[in-house]
Amino acid sequence: MICKKCGQVSPQDSQFCEKCGAALNVELPKTDVVVQQHNHQVSPGVVMGEDGVMRWVYEMNMWKNPTLVITIWKILLLAALAPAILVFFLNLGDGIGSALLAFVKIMVIVAGIVTVLMLLAYPLVALMNGGKYCVMFEMDDKSVKHMQMQKQFKKSQILAMIVSLAGMMSGNAQTAGAGLLAGSKQSTLSSFEKVKSITVNEKRHVIYVNENLTKNQVYVDTADFAFISNAIINRCNKAKVTYK
Repeated sequence: MICKKCGQVSPQDSQFCEKCGAALNVELPKTDVVVQQHNHQVSPGVVMGEDGVMRWVYEMNMWKNPTLVITIWKILLLAALAPAILVFFLNLGDGIGSALLAFVKIMVIVAGIVTVLMLLAYPLVALMNGGKYCVMFEMDDKSVKHMQMQKQFKKSQILAMIVSLAGMMSGNAQTAGAGLLAGSKQSTLSSFEKVKSITVNEKRHVIYVNENLTKNQVYVDTADFAFISNAIINRCNKAKVTYK
């Protein structure tokens, strides 16, 4: 099977290109139960299920990878914009210069408080989670989903769940997937047709998938990073891509 996007030759039973991750529009046989229960490894850490969904797990070292703490810090600063803007308008009667000064003061104070709180709280959170942040991802032709688990499962436990899910008949996979999602604390779904920009940061093992109002962070291990990043980019035809 030849990929129409990059020309890579893949096995006849492949659904996705092994080089760029593009869909090959190949249907798996429906008559052979053995084939239905086969787990197709499309990349070292990525499993293709019989439901046509790719699944993988990423275990972040919370001490070495700053992505999580930076994201939380940015969210808290954005939350501080509302009171800062309010202070700005309340001081407009004293002139634009005075209003801007008041705005900057509020933001500096809040940034200082947030930074101190993060320095105190983040190590405690990291210790409580054993220094690891483990998440699961699902991706098909239309979207990618980021799922945080209710409990801080170990990577080996989530991998076992993925393998079990991938080996099920397609009729049961949806039920199993729904059960797995019910055990998640939070999930973020990004529809590829709505993605406006993609930022690829291989050093931090993260791909930022951004829509107008939502931002998703897709984490991938080094061995699978090129495969997954290419697969996402090839599915987001309208997105602007930036590499860091």
